[in-house]
Amino acid sequence: MGEALSREEFVERVVEIVRARFPLVKIGEADGSFSVMINGSVAPLENLYRGALLRPDELQHHVERWAVELLRAAEGTPDEDATFDEVRDRLMPLILPASSATDTPHNVVHEPLIPGLIVAYAIDHDRTISYLPRQKFEEWKIGLEELHDVAIANLTTRSEAISAHAAQDESGQVNLILFQTMDGYDASRLLLPTLHERLRPHLGSPFAAGIPNRDILLCFRNDPENADRLAKQIAEDYQRMPHQVTDQLVLVTQDGIAPRD
Repeated sequence: MGEALSREEFVERVVEIVRARFPLVKIGEADGSFSVMINGSVAPLENLYRGALLRPDELQHHVERWAVELLRAAEGTPDEDATFDEVRDRLMPLILPASSATDTPHNVVHEPLIPGLIVAYAIDHDRTISYLPRQKFEEWKIGLEELHDVAIANLTTRSEAISAHAAQDESGQVNLILFQTMDGYDASRLLLPTLHERLRPHLGSPFAAGIPNRDILLCFRNDPENADRLAKQIAEDYQRMPHQVTDQLVLVTQDGIAPRD
């Protein structure tokens, strides 16, 4: 893919690649949206398109991997009949735009975080993440607080061994700390109970944070010059990256997450 494909050209190319790689799959353009119909189900292309724009030379690989994951999911999720105890170690929190509460299939279980953002819950798989449907949650007969506590505990365990990248100014003062493991939960690490305690000695309190997409968490000093500079980069990343979360900055305080006005 040399020059960037238009959305119409991209849909045609996705259909072409999938048909060549999986000749038994029924695929075609979906009416009225940036999506395709694959074996009778609508598959949105926005995140795939953004990822392909970032690495245009890997378009075929991106599309084939995307199709494999879709086809695996369509075969039936192994956790469809699982009990709470059977999946509790794989329950994870996800920070999503508030619009996801209505856009996501199966009425995903969620609760508000701050205006414009929600915390949703998902079951982690080896290569994919599946949202927790409300029907399944209700079958478990547990409370939302217990679900949240288990998911946060799992996120904390997964985050214990990760490293962050720190950026310093000329005087050696840390202005920015970046989390980017690419495991699908970097933005969600904003919810870590010890985040404020761990970063406050480096960034002051409260400090600011940005989560333009699910695979990055930027934490930085809440001074006007630093925040204004990073806000521009966060807005640009939000526009061009897949799996968007928000272009708004938030504050990490001793009492939790708050909007940054």
